[in-house]
Amino acid sequence: MNPDMLREARNEAARNNPAVRAWMIKEILAKKHNINVDESTIRGKFIEMGEPLSGIVKPKEQPQPQAQAEAKVQQPVSKAMQIVKKVFDIPANLKPFIPTQAQFADYIARPIDDRLAVHYDSSRPGCWKYPLTQGKQGTGKTMGHMYYAYKKQLPFFLFSCHEDFKLHKLFGDKTIVNGTIQFKEDMLVQAVQAPSVILFDEVNYVSNENSVDFHAFLQNRELFVKDANKVYRLHDDCKVGFAQNPKSAKYIGSNIKPSNFLGRCTFITYPEFTKKDIKKAVNARFPNLVESDVNLFVEFYFACIKAIEQANIPCDISIRQLNNVIDLYNHGLKLEDAIEDGLSSMMEAISQPASKEAFYRIAQAIWKDLLNKSINERVGEFKSFFTWRW
Repeated sequence: MNPDMLREARNEAARNNPAVRAWMIKEILAKKHNINVDESTIRGKFIEMGEPLSGIVKPKEQPQPQAQAEAKVQQPVSKAMQIVKKVFDIPANLKPFIPTQAQFADYIARPIDDRLAVHYDSSRPGCWKYPLTQGKQGTGKTMGHMYYAYKKQLPFFLFSCHEDFKLHKLFGDKTIVNGTIQFKEDMLVQAVQAPSVILFDEVNYVSNENSVDFHAFLQNRELFVKDANKVYRLHDDCKVGFAQNPKSAKYIGSNIKPSNFLGRCTFITYPEFTKKDIKKAVNARFPNLVESDVNLFVEFYFACIKAIEQANIPCDISIRQLNNVIDLYNHGLKLEDAIEDGLSSMMEAISQPASKEAFYRIAQAIWKDLLNKSINERVGEFKSFFTWRW
């Protein structure tokens, strides 16, 4: 009695009655194969085979070879263009204008500087870029361009704009050489013909009429100098950028540039420094300060910024003012004098003398020793006055 005989008998019994019993299989085996076996043996055999006693069991289907998975069509992925690293050939007369490491000993490098670098590095024939950085005073929108020049070891030229700023006045002038009149190129004309970074700061102070001079300069990358009767082409590695404060109640003298100028620029808004940024910069510039002193100066700085915003005082302070306060203090001035000379007297310069006292009160709240010292000094002065009177 083999397994196939048992299956055949079981399936035959199931055709008449799905509820197959062992005695039914026993009868079929005896009738068809003349095999006499007890019911318990039949049940045990089916258990060994791992098959049910009841029902018709179809032969196991042979596993079909698995259909090959349809090949996935790989979607194309855009690849970023590689920025070619260059070693610039700088003329000897321009090398002194390359920023030095000493100028960035305490510079706060941030991701925004990397963004500016991409603007400059991706500028090329057919896709020139002229980044315009903007933001509040002291956010690094000007130094960012200079930092780029330092990292790339390029000469850096800063031109501060004003209402009557005229680009052509930077080209040069005629001079007499050996009795003949010759045109002498100014520094701008020399800079544009070589790898360099040229920044026009506070460009929004230039009148819109005088902004027209920039159009051919940016669009065609050329300078026509009438006195020299010559067209100067900008070098492909001459980087031109701009910086400005956004027009606000504090910068009412600036001009909003027309779209025919702005349309030639790219734009980066520099964020304000965080407390972490300021602490890092103060630690780098003033390594003699202990951590507790650094924390107090930073707390004072941000308290002053908050006071300016709440009182709508028409000025901004930046890390430059904080550095001045600390530097004067480090060089021997009393703390209250350093605060006055480095920061709070700015309020008198903008005709806001009443606000000056507010900064001193902020300092008193932060430096408790300053408050006590001030009171003791005033009591001493009071006693001296009456001793002299009587």
